[in-house]
Amino acid sequence: MSSEKSVPAFPGLLEEMTLDEVRAFNPEVVVVPLGSTEPHGPHLPYGTDTFQVTRLCRLAVERANRDGARALLYPTLSITNNANFRAFPFALRIGVRTLMSVLTDIASQCWHDGVRKLVYVNGHGGNPAALDAALREMAAQDDMPFACWTWGIPPEDYTDPFEHFSDHAGEKETSQMLWIRPELVRTDKLTDNPFGELRVSSLQKVSFVRPWHLYVPASAGGETRKATAAKGETFITGYAEGLSRLLLELSQAEYNDRFPYT
Repeated sequence: MSSEKSVPAFPGLLEEMTLDEVRAFNPEVVVVPLGSTEPHGPHLPYGTDTFQVTRLCRLAVERANRDGARALLYPTLSITNNANFRAFPFALRIGVRTLMSVLTDIASQCWHDGVRKLVYVNGHGGNPAALDAALREMAAQDDMPFACWTWGIPPEDYTDPFEHFSDHAGEKETSQMLWIRPELVRTDKLTDNPFGELRVSSLQKVSFVRPWHLYVPASAGGETRKATAAKGETFITGYAEGLSRLLLELSQAEYNDRFPYT
């Protein structure tokens, strides 16, 4: 039997690390991905948002740590806010206040464990308002790490490869899944899924919670037949590159009571 010390295949992936490995790793930054479990039309699986944000974060953390960061990747939260999808079956959801409490509790534990920098990476359109509110809640409390959230960060030379807009289960998400989990994409179901039209056009200029069974009756919207794995790879790897730079800079930045300012 070899006496060599075992090394985790992916330093920084909390789920695969032992207690001793985590202590030796001594993380500077914690990364928390937020996904969702919800319908994505007839062609994509319910776990689409979770698969995408998990791959994005793993690529970013792995790259950042390879460059010298000490970023610790938490498991993805796969049940988040989803009130506007409740007309569809098994659109899994917790309340806005519940998600805020979960995010705040995670931050509090990070502080207790000695981590002073926390990045939430969001992969689901129903979460931004709760994320913003949770960050403000944390800012009003003592003994909380610096916390921020992002969708991922494109590098400076990034060019978006997508031809057709969709904010749910369209060309972009289909392309990502064709790269990440192609076996889960029902390619025979790819089509141009309709969007609902607003009766009052000025509503485009205000904020409201859309009932998605009316906005995207098929639970997917937009053209999907132009999706390709190459486009999905370009998007995810590009945004992971930008995110990895953030994690490296946060890891290397000294923390004090003026952080993030000098």
